[in-house]
Parts: sequence; structure tokens; C-alpha cells
Amino acid sequence: MNISKTLIAFSTIAVLSACGADQVDNTIKGNNPAEPPATQIVEAPQRPLIGTQIDRAGRPAINTALNNTFNGDKASKDAAKDAYAKATQSQWIGYMNDFMASLAILDSLDTVCGNQLISDAASVRYAALAGVLVDDQLYVNSNSGECGTYLGLEAEVVGAVPAGAGGCGGRTPADDVIERSYSVLAAGTLTGIDDGITADDGAQTNEFPFLGAATTIN
Repeated sequence: MNISKTLIAFSTIAVLSACGADQVDNTIKGNNPAEPPATQIVEAPQRPLIGTQIDRAGRPAINTALNNTFNGDKASKDAAKDAYAKATQSQWIGYMNDFMASLAILDSLDTVCGNQLISDAASVRYAALAGVLVDDQLYVNSNSGECGTYLGLEAEVVGAVPAGAGGCGGRTPADDVIERSYSVLAAGTLTGIDDGITADDGAQTNEFPFLGAATTIN
């Protein structure tokens, strides 16, 4: 047996394996150098298939604040929220009536009915805002260099803030999305309804994955 050829063959296999080759030619077979080499095919692992949708990256708090929010039947409420998370875009319109009912209740939180954002912008009160929010996805204005105003772009689009004041849209981990959401839904402003939370666990915006340092509890 030719030892040098065997070592070279083993080295070749090791290099190919380390580089993640999809197929590896195994040229080691028996002790007869004249014997034709056999080829061993190593199949690359298959990529996992995309399964059933269980959630989507929409606006935080919309499902919580507007979908069956005041339903006293917990099982029914939870089922409705799960269905909403799984709903496709073509199904979102089916939540309009429930959104409008929830918006009507939230409009009264500051004891002033009718001051909710664009509450009278349609012939049916709350329909305009419900129509904006039921399209539950984050929009980004790539022409804007200013960011960090959650719901600011939506407020700009509906005329609640001056042109250019809405920022780029989207959200960051540092945004208090709950306080902003309830301010818009109850008082028609970007601030004003305090959720009582004064600090988070260290979320930051300049280093992925944008989460605070892990806390060890002794």
C-alpha cells in the first residue's frame, strides 16, 4: 500500500469536509492501488420548509389594544388574538368592526370623546383610524434621515403632524410603543397617556441584537 498516496487522500477528504463541500469523493477502497476508486456521495442537508404563519411583524399593541380587548370570555379572546396573528393581509379587513368598537371605548379614556386621532375623518366615526390600523404592518420612509418616532409616519400621512415631522417610521427597541399607542388611541396625540413604565431592561439601538445585558439572579 502506498502510504504517501493514502495520506494525501485522507488530507484531501479532510479539506473538502472542512470547507463544507456538498459532495465528497472517497478514493480510499481496499488495499490494492490498482483497484478503481469508489465514490461516496454525501448529500447536503435540506433547508427546512416554511411552516404555518403564527405571527407577523406589525405594530406592537394593535392586537392587544384593539382585537377583542373588552371581551370578557378569556378563551374566546385568546382564540381571536391567535387568529389575528395568523391572518393573511387579505383577511385583515374582517377586523374592522371589532377595531372600531375598541377605538370607541379607548377614545373615552381621557374623559373626552371625539378627540381621538382622525376620529371624524369618515362618515362612520372611528372607521378612518380603524382602516389605518387594520393594515397592520410597519411602513418606512427611506427618504427621511430622522428615525425614532413610533407611529410618527402614520401620523404624518393622516395629517396629525406636519410634513416631515413623522420621521422614517418603523420602531426601535427604545420606543415606548405602549405609551405611544394609547396616547394616539385615547387622546389623538403622540404623547400624554403615561403607561407608568419609567425604564426598560437596557434595550439599545446601536448594536445588534439591540437587547440589554443579561441579568444574573443569585
